[in-house]
Amino acid sequence: MQLASEVARRLVSQCRAHVEKSNRKIGDRVNSAPADTPCGTDFRRATAGEHLYAFEHSIKRLEALTNALVSHLRGLQVLLSDDTFYPLPAMAIARSIAEVSSSTVWTLRQGLSSDERAARSYAALFAMLEKGIESGGAEEAPRTRALREELAARLESGRPKVQIIRRVKDDVTLDDVAQVRVGKAGAKTRFQYTQRLRDEIPIISGLYDHMSAATHGGHAAVSASFDTPASYARGIGHIALESTKAWSLAVHTWLGVTPAQSWNEADLQNLRNSIPAADRTEFEAELAAQREAQREGS
Repeated sequence: MQLASEVARRLVSQCRAHVEKSNRKIGDRVNSAPADTPCGTDFRRATAGEHLYAFEHSIKRLEALTNALVSHLRGLQVLLSDDTFYPLPAMAIARSIAEVSSSTVWTLRQGLSSDERAARSYAALFAMLEKGIESGGAEEAPRTRALREELAARLESGRPKVQIIRRVKDDVTLDDVAQVRVGKAGAKTRFQYTQRLRDEIPIISGLYDHMSAATHGGHAAVSASFDTPASYARGIGHIALESTKAWSLAVHTWLGVTPAQSWNEADLQNLRNSIPAADRTEFEAELAAQREAQREGS
C-alpha cells in the first residue's frame, strides 16, 4: 500500500508538471505553427475566412480544458500528499482527469482532417449553448437560444456552408442542434463519457464504470476502497498517467511538436511492482493487449 500510494503521488506530480509546462507554450506554438501542421492548416483556413468560429472555439476550449486538467492534477497531488490516503475523493478527481483529457483528445486527435476538427469544434460549441439553454433561467435561456440561432444562421449561409442538423423526436423536429456537418465530416453534440473514453483513451476505458461507482457511492466500490486501498492507488496513478499521455499526444501532434516523456519509467515500473506477484503477470498481459489494440485502432 505504501509503495502504491507513493508511486501514484510521484506520477501525478510528474503529470502536473508536464501539463503546466506544456500549457505555458501553447499560445506561442499556435502562433508559430508551421503551415503543414494540423494547427497551421486550421489557422490558415481561419485567416482565409473558413471556419473562423470553429478555430476560435478550438483555442478557447483547449485553454479551458487544459486549465481544468492542471487544476484537477494539482488537487489530486495535494490529496495524495496527505499522510492519510483517501481513495474515494482521489478516484473522483481521477475520473474528472479522464473526462477532461478525453474531451480534448476528441477535438484534436491525430489523424483527423481539418473538416473533422472543425465539425467537432462546432458540435462542442453548440453543445455548450444547449447546456446554457437547458440550465439558464427565465432571462438567460432566451438570450442563449437567440445566440444559438444567430450562429446557426451564419454558419448555414456562410462559405463554406456548414450543415446544422436539428434533433428529431417522435418524428417532430426540435430546435436543439443534434449534429453538425462540415463537408463529409460530421459530429454529434451529445455523447456519453463511457463511449468517449472507449473511443479516445481505450486503455483506461474499462475502469470508467469503477470510477463512476466510486464517485457516486456504489456499495461495492465504497467497500473496496476500505478493503483494498492499494488497488485504488494503482488505478489512480494509471488513470492520471494514461490520461495525461493521451492529452499530450493529441495537443502536441496538432501543434506539430513531438511531446516529451512526462513520466519516470522507474516509477511506472514500481507501480506495477506494487501489484501482488500472483496478479502481476495477468495484469501485464492485459495491459500489453490493450496497448496493441490501441495501436491497431490508431
